[in-house]
Amino acid sequence: MTFTVKFGNNFLTDYMRIIEVHRNLGAGIESTTEDKISGGANFIRSRRNKSTIEVEFRTFWKDDIANTRRKLAEITSTEVPLELIFSDEPNIYYQAIRSGEVTLTENKSKLFATGTLTFLVPKGYAESVDTKVLNNDNSGGENGTIINNADHSVSVLINNNGTLPIYPTIKVTPTSETGYLAFVGQNGILEIGNPDEADTTTAKSQKLV
Repeated sequence: MTFTVKFGNNFLTDYMRIIEVHRNLGAGIESTTEDKISGGANFIRSRRNKSTIEVEFRTFWKDDIANTRRKLAEITSTEVPLELIFSDEPNIYYQAIRSGEVTLTENKSKLFATGTLTFLVPKGYAESVDTKVLNNDNSGGENGTIINNADHSVSVLINNNGTLPIYPTIKVTPTSETGYLAFVGQNGILEIGNPDEADTTTAKSQKLV
């Protein structure tokens, strides 16, 4: 299978062959410590740094190498980060932007050139293109578990198979009239409606004769 690199809406591999890709093991970790009088240090906190991805390549073009050089400059010169996707990891992308100047070394016959593209990944990590859905049909599987409690509340346990915190999108469809919903999590509660509202009598269907 041909290895491809897509940046934004363009395939860089339409104009180059990939020699090496250096994705490393994610971003570096910067730790803050405080020296102890007795020796050593106390750990205070840590943070993830931005990361870089290097792509070593060799250009090709059937007519003129200058055309390739101009085209690559055009499709990699962006003012904002774009999605960078490698075909061996089709389910993830990096929000990346080209970093620094790209030096091309052209061979004597002007048939090809070699160089290295450096992409800056400000977030320092890759993101998934897939959306996982947890519902009653797949409850208990790899995505998590939904439990209907005796007090008519619902407990939801979401399995995070990634390496970073996730922020789920919750869709609720009431099966009867309700004036209050509450979502309780580890960091607090989100309430919608009035918890003190009394239940009302359902009105009978009316017809105009």
